[in-house]
Amino acid sequence: MPFFKYVARDKSGKLMEETIESVSQEDVVNSLQARGIFIVSIGRAVEVKLAKKVHRKYHRGVSLQDLIMFSKELATLLSSGVTLIKSLDILCKQIESQTLLRAVETIKKDVEGGYTFQNALKKHTKIFSAFWIHLVETGEASGHLPASLEQLATYLEESADLRKKIVSAMIYPIILICVATGAIAIFLLKIIPIFTEIFAGFNAELPLLTQIVITISDIAKKYFLVAVGSGVALFLVLRKYVSTETGRLQFDTLKLKLPMVGPLMLEISTERFASGLGTLIKSGVPILHALEIAEKTAGNKIMEQALRDVKTSVRDGKGMAQTMEQSALFSPLVVQMVGVGEEIGELAKMLDRIAVFYKERVNTFIDRFTTMFEPLVLVFMGVVVGVLVIAMFMPIFSISSAIKSSG
Repeated sequence: MPFFKYVARDKSGKLMEETIESVSQEDVVNSLQARGIFIVSIGRAVEVKLAKKVHRKYHRGVSLQDLIMFSKELATLLSSGVTLIKSLDILCKQIESQTLLRAVETIKKDVEGGYTFQNALKKHTKIFSAFWIHLVETGEASGHLPASLEQLATYLEESADLRKKIVSAMIYPIILICVATGAIAIFLLKIIPIFTEIFAGFNAELPLLTQIVITISDIAKKYFLVAVGSGVALFLVLRKYVSTETGRLQFDTLKLKLPMVGPLMLEISTERFASGLGTLIKSGVPILHALEIAEKTAGNKIMEQALRDVKTSVRDGKGMAQTMEQSALFSPLVVQMVGVGEEIGELAKMLDRIAVFYKERVNTFIDRFTTMFEPLVLVFMGVVVGVLVIAMFMPIFSISSAIKSSG
């Protein structure tokens, strides 16, 4: 979009000069007039556009880190007494995400045109979730928007830390599995066929283990491309099925039933529910709205159903703990702490304690899992490679013995 430089006077008569980016000069004029600003002069600013192209570097998409920085910086600016429109204008010069920049520029124009901040955010639900919008709505209504944004930034940071911890913990095991699979594949597809040709030249009877390994190698070599293609096709079909409502429900049910992985997934869902709901309640979001948002951001269909039941019970006048006790997803500790929080009127604090407790449990589990997984993969790889090597050298020993005895 082109840049326009204008000189104008505000309602108090103060002279102001600014360069902004907009679709057209008419759009700038209408925006300024809507704010009651008298325009002295306005025109294109080509040199600014060229400078921006040279010095500004953007990336596509909107990462969680982009949203964290945006909420933190906006909270800091508003806390310092900078107006919302000016804060958004300042942030537009610092945002590195193209998608987020376009959204914030549109939001700024909407706010200048009379929209509330939360109504302007609602036009960009692909970037700003219901969690964002309700926290902003509550902050605007209570006059504590900076505090709400700071709580939002804290919640996003904690979520990002947990996600980073999980991803980092999974990278090393995945690398080990790939290395082990690659080593076994090289043995089966390249090395064993060479030994097979050597053994065929001696026309000797091979041990049973060697015959089994050679058969596996022949099958792998013959159907390798078919197996890879079938695996990719199966993955795509399952991915498509999981994207459906029924498929996602079945997949989430299976995840919670898997040994070791299931308990971890449940604890992650519990931490997310407690952390999100606690943040919403602390910000002043009504309990029913907070439960509705927590349900949508649960990340697991089974947990969504459980929270939907809790929301229905609360709407009917019952306590959260009373319904949570009937679900197998919530541990007695969670139920008890929620019940105590409801009784003493400190539900948000209790939910924060639950979130901290389960975050520590998840971190401990991940550390132990990573420590245990490495030796298990190495032992498995060593056993498989060892069996393959022994299977290939057994006939060599037999042939060598036969040659010596005949000599």
